[in-house]
Amino acid sequence: MTILESATLGNTKGITSNGVTEFLGIKYATLKNRFAEAEITQHSSTETLDATKLGNASLQVPFALSIEFEHAQHSLQSHRIDTSSVDCLNLNITLPEGCSAASKLPVLVYIHGGAFFVGCNSWPQYQMRRFVKLSVEKGVPTIVVTINYRLGPPGFMSSAELRGAGYKPNNGIRDQRVAFTWIHKYIQEFGGDPENITAAGQSAGGASVVYNLHSHEPLFRRAVSISGTSPLMKGFPYEFHEEMYKKAVEALGLRDADPEDRINALLTMPDDELVRKIPVTIQTAPAIDNEVIHPGVSHSVLENLDSKPLPGMEWCQELLIGENEADSSILGWVPPHIRINPAARFTDAVNKILSSQPAVAHEILKAYNITPDTPDETAVESVFKFLGDIKFHAPALNFVHGWKGKGYVYYFNEGNPWEGPWKGRANHILEVFYLFQNFNEFLTAEQKQVATAFAHDVLKFCHGISPWPAITPGQIQTVFSARVYGPSQEGHVSRIAGRAFGGESMQRGILFDSAAKTSWSLILQIHEELTSA
Repeated sequence: MTILESATLGNTKGITSNGVTEFLGIKYATLKNRFAEAEITQHSSTETLDATKLGNASLQVPFALSIEFEHAQHSLQSHRIDTSSVDCLNLNITLPEGCSAASKLPVLVYIHGGAFFVGCNSWPQYQMRRFVKLSVEKGVPTIVVTINYRLGPPGFMSSAELRGAGYKPNNGIRDQRVAFTWIHKYIQEFGGDPENITAAGQSAGGASVVYNLHSHEPLFRRAVSISGTSPLMKGFPYEFHEEMYKKAVEALGLRDADPEDRINALLTMPDDELVRKIPVTIQTAPAIDNEVIHPGVSHSVLENLDSKPLPGMEWCQELLIGENEADSSILGWVPPHIRINPAARFTDAVNKILSSQPAVAHEILKAYNITPDTPDETAVESVFKFLGDIKFHAPALNFVHGWKGKGYVYYFNEGNPWEGPWKGRANHILEVFYLFQNFNEFLTAEQKQVATAFAHDVLKFCHGISPWPAITPGQIQTVFSARVYGPSQEGHVSRIAGRAFGGESMQRGILFDSAAKTSWSLILQIHEELTSA
């Protein structure tokens, strides 16, 4: 048992083991009901806070954890974590043993992914003891905070009816901002520097980091976007959310209720009923509300050095952004109709949108090795490559191309070591399983070297140390350097790639070549045409 004595927090009980101290399940905010605005927790110097037990996860389907393990093709021993739609706004703080208010260590705040409908800061793959211990061993001691935020309907459902009753959209992103407020206010008591915070997230967590750059209020000094940006988990207009709300109300049997009774039912029905009755096919996503999330953040705007689409580009000094060679593995949720006549669907979409530029259309189809006669299995793979390029590769490079401060690009090309469809490929989520060191027992010596190299670079970034040469803004096509991790099965731990496409990057440049001849708007229209019903 470790007790932190603080004039602002009172006495906080934590756990120390093997040189690392953890404070678990600290409530950073409270909720009056599942759709209410989060209210930051006010602490007192006289209270005693037990931070030795994990807090509740946000409300989600009971099989949530298995989704990540199945996709990663490996699991860890897990423990029961209760869920709640109200009592779920908590955070875990992991720090080197012996920290005090005078330590002023850099702070990494990690936002989990999970498509905004699953995820938890206390899942075993996000336990930070080994990562923090490594930070000490490498001479870059760092404090890590992992946060929970509302997911699914409580986190992202919106409608005119809910807004009219005073319930704002984007609760999940708003929760994250309250967490940053709490961290700024109290992290120094744990030994952290509130002026030296790095926000990091993977997939929807990476998108969250980007969405927090919409804030006019400075939230963090540095940003790490891991296989996820806002174009991956895009915000939708209110019209889309209205349709999702109608479907949810129908599924809950509330279509014919009076508006007041309907909202009351949404606020008071048991958690398990809400989860059981609303199918996961009813998408809950960020809403473009012109307050938390603003419109107009497109590929062409992001890459334009003269534009200022995100307020955070002014207050966030550095960006580290990257992707996995096979991030498209996560796109299995794409509309089922894409798998029906995929070759014809893809060629039709490209030729339709680029009808006035047949040469560019031909180049795209050639690059993805697809014709109307391509067998379905091969064509589906080509479609996934295109979707991966438009959802992961293009946003990452466009972000760093237009970044005003120091920007760093990485490519995670380490092959999945475990049995399954993605063995030998760097599939989505694999990088964080390496990053936080929690799978080391299941890696070879060479694979562990990749994991350590990736983690060390991220930790150096949190300390303001350039882990490799930064990108020259606006020059990714001519002056470029990126860190490449793996593949260890080919004898590579980490190295520098001198170009954005091809070679060590293992990525395609066709969409950038095509956009230069047409526009990103047309390239994105191909995506919309391909994925529309």
